[in-house]
Amino acid sequence: MEIDALTIVLTITIAVALAYVKLSKSEPDVHPLLLQQQSTPTPIRNEGESVVHRSKSVSHGSPLVRQPSDKIKTLYDVWQSGSTINPSARSLMFPLQNQFAFVDATYEQVDRRISGFGSGLINLTGLKPKTETPVGIMAPYSQESFIAQQAFYRYSFVAVPIHDLRNADLLIEVVNQTKLKAIIVSQKTLPLLLQSLKECPTVKTIIVAGIFISGEQEKIAALHGAKLIKFARVEYDGSSNPLDHIKPDPEDVAMINYNTKSTSLSKGVMLTHANLIAATAAFRAALPGTKKFTSKDRLLCQFSNGDVIAVWLQSAIILSGGSLVFPTGLMKNVLHDAQASAPTIFASTPVILEKVHEALQLTYGKGSLFKRAYAAKLELLKAGCVTSTSLWDFIGLGEIRSRLGGKVRLIVTTNPTKNETMEYIRAAMGIPVISTYGRTETSGIVTSRNMFDYSSTPFLGAPVGCNEVKLVDDVESGHTSNDEPNPRGEIFIRGPNVMKGYFKKPGATAKAVDKDGWFHSGDLGTFHSNGTLEVSNKRKKKAKTSGRSSPIQGEAKE
Repeated sequence: MEIDALTIVLTITIAVALAYVKLSKSEPDVHPLLLQQQSTPTPIRNEGESVVHRSKSVSHGSPLVRQPSDKIKTLYDVWQSGSTINPSARSLMFPLQNQFAFVDATYEQVDRRISGFGSGLINLTGLKPKTETPVGIMAPYSQESFIAQQAFYRYSFVAVPIHDLRNADLLIEVVNQTKLKAIIVSQKTLPLLLQSLKECPTVKTIIVAGIFISGEQEKIAALHGAKLIKFARVEYDGSSNPLDHIKPDPEDVAMINYNTKSTSLSKGVMLTHANLIAATAAFRAALPGTKKFTSKDRLLCQFSNGDVIAVWLQSAIILSGGSLVFPTGLMKNVLHDAQASAPTIFASTPVILEKVHEALQLTYGKGSLFKRAYAAKLELLKAGCVTSTSLWDFIGLGEIRSRLGGKVRLIVTTNPTKNETMEYIRAAMGIPVISTYGRTETSGIVTSRNMFDYSSTPFLGAPVGCNEVKLVDDVESGHTSNDEPNPRGEIFIRGPNVMKGYFKKPGATAKAVDKDGWFHSGDLGTFHSNGTLEVSNKRKKKAKTSGRSSPIQGEAKE
């Protein structure tokens, strides 16, 4: 049968029209009614307080979320569970020195390194595990810092991350408060520690995550009664002389985390394994079914080593059998790191996301085609649709998405991220974003914004399943629970993610966490009619010396 030219033209026209309709569809990703009430409030409230809000998945009167499963009670259990999913699968990706190439390591290989480092740490330092012995980490977020922390979980040590890698006063104060005997440094942070050793008499072992230690550096350390050991040597010693695992209990302290940006460093936040497991479980539960982490996921995390959010993000990926990417740690390399490692989950501070937005806008934002495509994608966003497969993605926006490696399916960040940056990620890049609010005292998470809530309002989402939240009248600021149209006040948080207390400061702990278990955050907030929390930029004066707020963690880069 012959086909005339008119039939061919009509067939092509219909196909193009159907493709256009499919690629231009703007049905919302979720029904708007599902965003109208995002948390569950109590029917009554106390005088001077708002109602108490919980996650919609955790009714009032039922237990809050504490564990991902009955078998996962500590961070030790996280690795033991995740590493058995596929021991030969990729676990870590880390950059070669001074290159943009990344090296892979399997779960089996990393597991041996963790046991090796933990055994070597005990053998070479004489430190006693299971006595809440603190070990410092003054190194960037890297494969070495990760292996060290996993070794701490395996042999029941306490991690003391030092966020600001350039501040000698901070270093000295942390060392002397916790009486650190051993500390892990990078080659770049080693000089600062050596300069400070005179003021840090308890330090006896310095483990250097690097390939070079000079004779002069060894002399300086010895002058102050300390010895330098390469990270690799610790691993080798432990591999040759392995020790049985010394498992932590859920209530054991896993981390002492200090406020590094306040004017007076004074409070180390003690977080237990149970605290951090609760945060991990709640975050995983808050992810929609289609966005939950799987063994195919690869996390590129741009938070610093001491940021609590990095702990529960890592744990969520490990529990799924996925892999972790360790970046070069330099702001200028963020896009290069993403392109070289092709992550599926990208986690970052607001500052870095805003820098990425600026860089991409400078490169692509001037062309008329981009402007037309972006305007069309913004209309889709307003209609409740985030997509990377629209007609405009193929015509004018495809290259922009590829700058993060081309495979990112979810971005996780914290408050406050500029609305124009959030719009750019969702529209121009077609990537959903989850924004969280948390405090170090709450294991880095309190609320998580619904990833389908694309409004420009500054909501930070509903409480996650491990905690409940209320607002309490604050006379000084004029914020009250009777304010119209929405209640305002100081944010109080209660749940298994709330810290054990401030290190050796029972008085400060009693002021921060009341007898009913409510943590007084010092942050001022508003509950909106849809059950989501908005956090004011203001903070009460009394909270300025409290633990570091998770939303603004991660700014220090080596």
